[in-house]
Order: sequence, then C-alpha cells, then structure tokens
Amino acid sequence: MNRITMLALVAAVAGVAHAEDFKITITDAGPQPLSPLFFSASTSAFDIFQPGGSASQGITNISEFGNATVELGYASASSAVGTYGLLGGSPLLPGGTRTTTFSADSAHSYFSFAAMLGITNDGFIGSSVSSDGLQLFHNGHAQSLDIVVWGANTWDAGAALDAQTAATLAHYGGTPIAINGSIHSYANGLTPGVGDYDSLGLAQYNWNAGTEIAHIKVQAVPEPAPIAAMGLGVVALIRRRRKTN
Repeated sequence: MNRITMLALVAAVAGVAHAEDFKITITDAGPQPLSPLFFSASTSAFDIFQPGGSASQGITNISEFGNATVELGYASASSAVGTYGLLGGSPLLPGGTRTTTFSADSAHSYFSFAAMLGITNDGFIGSSVSSDGLQLFHNGHAQSLDIVVWGANTWDAGAALDAQTAATLAHYGGTPIAINGSIHSYANGLTPGVGDYDSLGLAQYNWNAGTEIAHIKVQAVPEPAPIAAMGLGVVALIRRRRKTN
C-alpha cells in the first residue's frame, strides 16, 4: 500500500459522519401537567414556531389538546429533519420524570421541542430555531443541553381565546374557541378571576415569570471505546502493512 493510498484511507475514516447518541430527560417541575413532549433534531429549515407569528396546525393541536400527531407528520415529511419523536404516551404530572434516547448527527444539529401546558386554553412550553436556536453540536462535536423552562419562557399559541372555562378547556372536555392571534409570551400565567378560575380551582395550576415549569436535559452519550478507537485501529493496520511490505 503506497503512501497516497494510506493517506486517502486515513482521511476517509476521519471524515466519516456518524450519528451520536443522546439521552433526553424531562422533569415536570409543576404546577401544570404537561402533554407528551414532541422533540426533533433538524437543520435550521425546520422551525416549529416563530414568536410573533401564527401557530401552525401542529403547534395549535399541541397547545390546545396535547396532540402531537400533526407535528409528528410535519417532521416525518420534512427532509430537514434527521430525528424526531414523542416522549411519553400520557400527561406528565408535576414531579414526574421521563427519559428516552435518540440519535442525531451534526448535519441536523437544531434541537426543538413542544408540550402543552395541560390546564390552559392554548399554552405550551417549547423551543424552536427562531425562539432559541438550541444546537446539539458545536464545531462538529456533540454537546449536552441543560434547559430550565421558567414561567417567563412559556408560550401562548394565540390560537384560542383564553376563556378559562370548563367549556373551553380540553382538560375538562371542553372545546377551545379559535382566534387568529400570534404566538407570544405566557409569562404571567393564567388570569385570576377570568372564566371559571375560582370554581375550577385554577389557582393551584397558576404560575408567574419566576416559576420553574420544567427541566429538560439532553445529554450526549459517550461513544463506546471500540467505536471511538476504530480510526486508530485502521492506522495501526496500515502501519503493520507498511512493515510487512
């Protein structure tokens, strides 16, 4: 094996792109139950919501009903998405924790998520390319994310009237009243005295800008030693062949 061939082989091994493993954990810090968490790893072209813009049907369904089916469909159909999923199959109650793993590569570095604030007309927690631009890779290397969602970081989808009545809250079997608003901060939580705030005991689910709503950790999982050493193994093989020749 000549020197040019050796260098080409080493360069090929060093340049091979492969997926990295990540572990995602969500903890509901309260006071609101959260719907199953939609998440994705994508290019910047997959922007699940834009603050100040209109909510897509996917975000509308998540924020009003906790239903991520449409958003999952968007992710499945988009060439910009490398990985997507749904964490959990039922509401996550305050104090609860869920974990799963997924794989992503540096070509699909943007991490997005969304989940309904369960006892609201159209409130949700979420992060998008436009809102935060969180990335799983930095200079091609996997990195971990530690995300604390405070009340100041919650969102109102602007897709339903904040009537706060049993008849309009999906949690109580109601149907939201559609409006054509825009996505904006839900920092101050529910509005006391509006709708059935008192009779439904909504005060126990309320929050303000300084309330911790959720904690999301996305941890890069170290490569197993045999995989991490694969490139060195090829170099060693080349050196042995050189000695033989």
